Amino acid sequence: MDEDTPYASEEAAWDAYATRDRNQIWARGPERFHFTQWTLFPAHGPGVELIPCGPGTSVLDLGFGACANLAHLASLGGRAVGVDVSRAQVDAARAAHGDRLELHHDTAERFLTRCREEFDAVVSVFGGVWFCDPEVLLPLIWDRLKPGGVLVFSHRPPEDGEHGRTPHTDVLPAHRWSYAPGEWLDFLEAAGFTEEEAWTVPPPPTKEGLSGTVIVRGRRPS
Repeated sequence: MDEDTPYASEEAAWDAYATRDRNQIWARGPERFHFTQWTLFPAHGPGVELIPCGPGTSVLDLGFGACANLAHLASLGGRAVGVDVSRAQVDAARAAHGDRLELHHDTAERFLTRCREEFDAVVSVFGGVWFCDPEVLLPLIWDRLKPGGVLVFSHRPPEDGEHGRTPHTDVLPAHRWSYAPGEWLDFLEAAGFTEEEAWTVPPPPTKEGLSGTVIVRGRRPS
């Protein structure tokens, strides 16, 4: 199918996206992604220090994709739960990681609405938070965080006039919600988060000219 032609559903679009060779950044060299990272560049930018993790903690990953980050968090000893709208990604992750992870095939909004568990951290690396309306999703995330829990997510900075709801031309009919760091702070505050932070990590010097990464962090008050 032509990439500019909408698929019948977002799930079908993401299933197709997951199998394209040029989108296998996480699968091409899994040994490079041996710790939780928020950018697309190995060993670049902050790591697990942004979230509570390890024994006795629980982390939810919204839109886990190839599951490299969530698998690493599980290896640190905490409870690792993931949600992805792509059946292909869920099946591949289950085959790769077995029962080390608790993986769900669902949309982020629907899972959060049904879920009753509270988490120490909710994360999303170029994942579900970028592809959902923040005015809908952020309050749902807040409800599923433990008091003192944190949300951290990352995405590519807006470019070429992108703002707000923007078609993802590679994955039609999916849309991104593209905002600058300062705008994300307003969304977090409106949803009840505190200690809000948002910043842009530039690409490594050897990757000059490529996109940086917007990282956003907020905490549910204790």
